[in-house]
Amino acid sequence: MQFNFISKIRSKIHRLTGNTIIQFGPPRSGTTLVYNIIKDIFPNKNVETRHYYREKDKRFPAIVTYRNPLDSISSSILRYKLKPTDEVINQQIKEFEENGIWTVLEIKDKKNILMLKYEDFVNNYEVIFNKLENFFKINIPKNTRNLITERYNIKAVEKIVSKMKSYKEINKQNLFHGEHININKGQPNFHMKFLKKNQILYLRSVYKNFIDIFDY
Repeated sequence: MQFNFISKIRSKIHRLTGNTIIQFGPPRSGTTLVYNIIKDIFPNKNVETRHYYREKDKRFPAIVTYRNPLDSISSSILRYKLKPTDEVINQQIKEFEENGIWTVLEIKDKKNILMLKYEDFVNNYEVIFNKLENFFKINIPKNTRNLITERYNIKAVEKIVSKMKSYKEINKQNLFHGEHININKGQPNFHMKFLKKNQILYLRSVYKNFIDIFDY
């Protein structure tokens, strides 16, 4: 989430009035998609989306996205237009450590947390709608579900980012950026084709705890 002076003031007001929803997750775990869905469902709420989670965020409901870290890292390498060398992979491990991947494990069982597994919702937004309904005790009408799905399906997002030349370009309204949809179109288990066997084994050892807990 990009802040300027006005948005910072607005964010503080929303926090003081308890009108904030936190959207958190590691990079390339569906955070931008879920952010847009939440803000469309709750137009009167202030939705803060980012790759870190703070102590003071515990006062607010938080929607946490997570994904197989091997797929997230593969997707991250693609967004930078890099090749998956061992050096690049180690750089990505460091980047993910600095952007919340282990925090997901720390907060996953908190009462104010709704966990959304990328692999469950990437091809079926009904999963998101149903979980939001249960978590917030609301009703999301079918026409709203259809409208949001049409607005943020992969083809629609591809159209949004098609005019952007690089990852550095970003649409400030919806936070989609260039290279947001890569050649894999976000489908699970792409790392099996993208990474070498020894790299897969290495990453599975690095993220063993994450993989075991979330059954990857």
